[in-house]
Amino acid sequence: MANEKNHLVAAWSTKTELVREFDRPADVVDAVSRTADEAVRRWSELSETPSLSQFVDIDGLDGLFKPKATDHAEWIPSVEFQFQSCRVTLLYGSSIRIIVERDV
Repeated sequence: MANEKNHLVAAWSTKTELVREFDRPADVVDAVSRTADEAVRRWSELSETPSLSQFVDIDGLDGLFKPKATDHAEWIPSVEFQFQSCRVTLLYGSSIRIIVERDV
């Protein structure tokens, strides 16, 4: 079930990339989980292996960035991790952008 705090503000995809952008503040765990679930639905070969929770401690993502990390900063904090055959990038700035890139 979608978290009421998470408001999707932008979404686009290509054959190899899925991008979702959420307003801040957002529940990072929910945003990453929703985006990964959508990638699994879009690219069926991802459903043949274990879920995201088998690869990443997603609960730890929620406390990753403090608001001060992005206030008046010239760079955007980010995290990258592997999920099955995909690279997931989490960019935290004025919004939260999650990018799932798959190898083809």
